[in-house]
Amino acid sequence: MVYRYLRHGFKRAIIRRIIDENYYIKSFYLDVNLPKIPKPGQFLMIMPPNGEEIPISVSGHIDGLIRLTIARVGYTTNLMHKLSINNIILVRGPYGNGFKLNNDKKYLLVGGGYGVAPLIYIAEQLYGKTILLLGVRSKRDIILIDEAQKYCGKVFISSEDGSIGFKGTVIDLLEKLVLTEDFDEIIACGPEKMMYKVMLIAERYGKDFQASLERLMKCGFGICGSCILDPLGLRVCVDGPVFDLKILRKTDFGKYFRDEYGRRVELK
Repeated sequence: MVYRYLRHGFKRAIIRRIIDENYYIKSFYLDVNLPKIPKPGQFLMIMPPNGEEIPISVSGHIDGLIRLTIARVGYTTNLMHKLSINNIILVRGPYGNGFKLNNDKKYLLVGGGYGVAPLIYIAEQLYGKTILLLGVRSKRDIILIDEAQKYCGKVFISSEDGSIGFKGTVIDLLEKLVLTEDFDEIIACGPEKMMYKVMLIAERYGKDFQASLERLMKCGFGICGSCILDPLGLRVCVDGPVFDLKILRKTDFGKYFRDEYGRRVELK
């Protein structure tokens, strides 16, 4: 019998470049020999020295290096932010199903905060064929804006405090632009409550929709069941993390998730 799980072993990744995107987000450029180049929407399981293993979406493949854009929001991401060039982390992957992209379609990308990072990877691959809506709390939260303006046909920004672009949430901005911009499908990445509202707008206007979900993951390849999407029993790590409207409408997306103990918890 072939030991199929051996392919999920760790690989050493050398940090070749670090970019400070803003006051709490950095991009790490990794030199690592992965089995294949990650597609937009796929993720890696990463583990820095003394850290836990966590999933991080890929935000680019640039000059042969894998880019991960990481917000400092917890124990392990804090450890990542303390690392330097030539430090080594362990990675597994790429995992999951990426976004389903069609060169003949026009996409409206909706990113909330650092959720914009994997959307930039889409924009790069569909050069000039996407419209990006980026929602932030304040101007100081903006990331990857130069790449967005380079790769997207149009870029619209909303800020809750009015410090840049449209004053309001990205949902407010979407409601304003959905009737004036030309597109076939909406792709969203960011806080789940935000993505749920984007889905409802897409449904209302008869647009196709995809979203990249974030769930607690311990293995990344479908064994532990930590990332189950109820009630269908879909595993976000292998059946997702990208799902379309038809699937999401049958699940507890935007309403509930499972915590580290497997308990079903209301999403607030």
